[in-house]
Amino acid sequence: MSYKYLIEGQLFQNEAYLWEDLSYREIGQHLKVNHSTISREVRRNRIRDNHYLLEVPQAKIIKRRCLATKHCVPALTITFVEFGLSQKWSFEQITGVGKSDSQFIRAKE
Repeated sequence: MSYKYLIEGQLFQNEAYLWEDLSYREIGQHLKVNHSTISREVRRNRIRDNHYLLEVPQAKIIKRRCLATKHCVPALTITFVEFGLSQKWSFEQITGVGKSDSQFIRAKE
C-alpha cells in the first residue's frame, strides 16, 4: 500500500478547512485526496486537544528529511575519506578506490 502525503499548499488549505470545522471527507473532496489521507495527517501531526497547527508537520518533515538514510554518510566512508586525505590522495583517487572496493586499499603509485 502506498501512502500519499500532502504538499505544502495542501497543508495550508488543510489547516484552514479544519479551522472552518469541515469534516475529513469534505476536506478530502476539496483537496482531491482520500479522506483517510486527511485523517492520517491530522492524527500524526496534532498537538494536545486535537489542535492541528501547520508548524508541526513542517518541523516533522524537515526532521525526517535530515534523518533519511539517503542523506546519511556511513562512518566507514568518512573514515576512508579521512584516511585518503591524510595520505594526500586526490579526490579522484579516493572516489576511484572507494568505487572499486569499500575496504582500505593502497593507492596506486
